[in-house]
Amino acid sequence: MQTRSAISILTARQVVVIACLSGVLSMTSPVHAEGVDPANPESVTDLNAAAVAPAKLIERMAVALHTLNYEGIFVHAQGTNLNTLHIVHASNADGEFERLIALDGEAREVIRNNSLVTCIWPGTQSVVVSQIKPRDVLPRVDASLATNLRYEFSYEKPDRVAGKATHVVNVIPRDKYRYGYRFWIDKDNAMLLRSKLLDGPNNPVEQVIFTQIEYPDTVDTGRFDVLKRGRGKEVVSWLEPKNKAAASNLEARHSEQADRVGFSSLPEGYGKVSETYSPAHAREASMSHVMLSDGMASVSVYIEYLPATDHVEATLGLSRMGAMNAFGVSTESALITAVGEVPEATVKAIAAAVTLAQ
Repeated sequence: MQTRSAISILTARQVVVIACLSGVLSMTSPVHAEGVDPANPESVTDLNAAAVAPAKLIERMAVALHTLNYEGIFVHAQGTNLNTLHIVHASNADGEFERLIALDGEAREVIRNNSLVTCIWPGTQSVVVSQIKPRDVLPRVDASLATNLRYEFSYEKPDRVAGKATHVVNVIPRDKYRYGYRFWIDKDNAMLLRSKLLDGPNNPVEQVIFTQIEYPDTVDTGRFDVLKRGRGKEVVSWLEPKNKAAASNLEARHSEQADRVGFSSLPEGYGKVSETYSPAHAREASMSHVMLSDGMASVSVYIEYLPATDHVEATLGLSRMGAMNAFGVSTESALITAVGEVPEATVKAIAAAVTLAQ
């Protein structure tokens, strides 16, 4: 099989943000687990493995990721690529904030202010602002996980990560259409300290592990400011407009609701989460984006409305980058690409099942 970067099959709209965020831990969607107040992480009290079912513990972990203040250093391993990053995360009455700084390779930073994502390349003094959701290194978990019949859950022997005692939970898929997971969860507060994405019982395709972590009571929100100034001038150039009105226009351009995309069939458990439509803009074709999920794994489907004569052959077929698989299909009127951190059988089945409204 010829291996290509999954990024290469995406349009320019996604490439700039994904390139910025590739290899970076991004925040997952908030989860309101049963019996847990997401505004009060202290409500996560009883983390005794004998008292908490493993699926419920994962739900509490998802809440902790969003509601705790934390700062630390983690390593992200994808295939043979290793990246070390510093993270600062805060949650308060104004929302959720995060700053990621790459400690090796090209200098880059990612700042998340609720839904607004800002990518900074200090070396070139450039900034990109976007409302497009970044990829998730950690899986998104919702409250339905506890009864998700596509996975089995079990405890492993307890372990230690970054000097802290952890529970270890396995999430095992029942079929070929999803990866498995192993989570190391802080016994004191349910924070995720290590994760493995598994293609089979013992074949990790992606890992994240904290080497240092602290849980401050408060975090100064000034640490999430984007601009630094020197001699009265901005030291970065903005590749997307920085004012709120422009950011709102950017969000609107990517959020027109539509019901243009259907599926003849889907792998069991997967369903449509959202669909957006972007009209043709400048030199770019109109495009639909559909998000699918089974409650753990997620797949994006991009449909570029282009005649077959404009499709690039290199974008077709299967490509892989670490845990991410992508599959491109050409039709007479559109280029269809399914991409996600799922097995290749999943993206193939989903791309082949797309139906378009006439």
